[in-house]
Amino acid sequence: MDRSPNRSFATYCILIATLASPLAVATGCAPLLATGMYLWQGGNIVPAECDALEDHRVVVVCRPPASNEYRHAGAPRAVAQRVSELLVENVDGIDVVNPREVDNWIDESDWGDFDELAKAVRAEQVVHIELNDFELYKGKTLYQGLADVTVTVYDMKNKGRLVWDRHLGEILYPVHSGIPAQDKPVQQFEREFVAVVAERIAKNFYKHDPTQTFAMDALANR
Repeated sequence: MDRSPNRSFATYCILIATLASPLAVATGCAPLLATGMYLWQGGNIVPAECDALEDHRVVVVCRPPASNEYRHAGAPRAVAQRVSELLVENVDGIDVVNPREVDNWIDESDWGDFDELAKAVRAEQVVHIELNDFELYKGKTLYQGLADVTVTVYDMKNKGRLVWDRHLGEILYPVHSGIPAQDKPVQQFEREFVAVVAERIAKNFYKHDPTQTFAMDALANR
C-alpha cells in the first residue's frame, strides 16, 4: 500500500474539506472549504516578477493615453488607486503614498519629472503605469474592456535608475465575448475593468495564484 507523505496529506485535506463543507455552507465560511481544496491540489503560487518594492516608500502614477485622455478621464486615477491598495495588501514592508497626494502633484506639475514627484511625496521608488490604450466598448452596443499597459519602476534613491520595465500587452475583459451594454451601467463596467487592469499590474510585485483569472468571463456576465 502506498503510504507516501504526499498521498497521506492529500487524503487528510480531502477529509477536512468534506467535513468542513456543511459548516461552510451553513455559516458562509466558503474560504475554509476553498483552502482545503487548494491544499489538496498542491497550490499553484508563482513568485513576484519584481520584489524591488518591499520595505520602500513607493508612489504609483498612471498616465492616460493621449488619444482618449478626456474620454475616460477618471480611469487612470482609479487604476493607480486600486494598484496602490493591492500593493499595501500584498507587499511586505511597503509604504505607499496616498493617491490624493499624487493627484495634487499631477494637477500642478510636469508629468515626466519623477524626481520632483519623489521629492514632493518623499518616495524612494516610482511605479509608472502607462496606459497606451484604454477602451470600454466593442462596437456601439457591447462592452469589452481593452487596455494596453506598460509598467516601469524607478529607484529615486539611485538617481532614477531603471529597476524594472515590462510591457504587459493587451488586457481584455471579458476575454472571449462582449457584454450587452444594456445589461449594466457603464460606470459599473468601468469599475470592473479598472479592477482587472489594476490586478494584472499589481500582481507582478507579489506572489499570487495565476489560476484566479480563469473564471473572469463568467464573473463579467453576472
